[in-house]
Amino acid sequence: MFKGISFQKHKKDFITLFVLVSLSIGMLVYTAFSDISFRPKQAGLDFFSLFQRGIVGTGKFFSQTLNSISELRNLKKEYDSLLEDYAEYQQMKQDYDHLAQENSLLKDQLGYMKEEGIAKIPAKVIGGNTGNFFRSMVINQGSNKGIKKDMPVIAYVDGYQSLVGKVMEVSAYSAVVKPITDSSLYVPAVLQKYRYRGLVNGLVMDFVSREASSRIGYGDLVVTSGFNGSYPENIYIGKVKSISSKEYETSLRLEIEPFVDFFRLEYVFVLDQGRSE
Repeated sequence: MFKGISFQKHKKDFITLFVLVSLSIGMLVYTAFSDISFRPKQAGLDFFSLFQRGIVGTGKFFSQTLNSISELRNLKKEYDSLLEDYAEYQQMKQDYDHLAQENSLLKDQLGYMKEEGIAKIPAKVIGGNTGNFFRSMVINQGSNKGIKKDMPVIAYVDGYQSLVGKVMEVSAYSAVVKPITDSSLYVPAVLQKYRYRGLVNGLVMDFVSREASSRIGYGDLVVTSGFNGSYPENIYIGKVKSISSKEYETSLRLEIEPFVDFFRLEYVFVLDQGRSE
C-alpha cells in the first residue's frame, strides 16, 4: 500500500516539474521573440504564397524538361540527317576521285594517240578469261567502231607502244582479244639491237640464229619485225629473260618478259592498218 502511495506521489512531482520547465521555456521563447507579432491571417497568406510558388516552379520544371526533350529529338533528327549527307558526300568524293584518276590516265593514253601513223581505236578492258596467265580479254568496242578480226591490239607502257595481242572475235559492241601470252598466237619478232629474227609465241622466241649467242644479253629488247604485215614493225614485245639451246639444234630459244602487265591492264588501242590518222 505504501509503495502505491509513493509511486503516485513521484508521478505528481514529475508532472509538476515538467509543467514548470515547459512554462519556463515558453517564457524564454516569448521574451526572445517578443518583437515579432504573430498574425494568423498573414501566416496563412505566406503559406499559400509559398505553396503557389512551389506549384509554379514545378510546372516550369516539367515544361522546361519537355522542351529539352523536344529539342533533343530535333537535334537527333538533324544529326542523323547530317550523317546521311556526309555519307552521300563521301560517296560523291570517292566517285569523283575515281573519275579524275581514270580521266587522267585516259588523257595520257590519248596523248600518245596523237602520233602520226596507223589509226588507233581506243577501248577499255571489261573482262577476261584467266588461268595462270591471261588467255583472253574482252574490250568494250566492236564492229560499231570499225574493229575487225585479226587487228593488232597495243597499250602504252611508259610512253612506248607495247603489243597486247590480236582481235579474235568481234560483236557489235565488244570484241575478244587473244594476248601474246597465249601459245597459239605467233608474232614475227626481232631483237632490236642486233636485228636477229625469230618467232614469238607464248612469250618464247624461237628460231633465233645460234650466231647471236655471243651477242644477246639479258634485258635485250624484242620488238615486232613487221614481217608478213600481221603486225606493224617496232612495237615492243618484251625483254630477254633467259637464253637456252640444245647441242643438236641450230637455233636459240629466248624466254621473254612482256612489257605489258596484263593483271593491271585497263586501256588498249586497236590498230586499223587500213586507215591512217
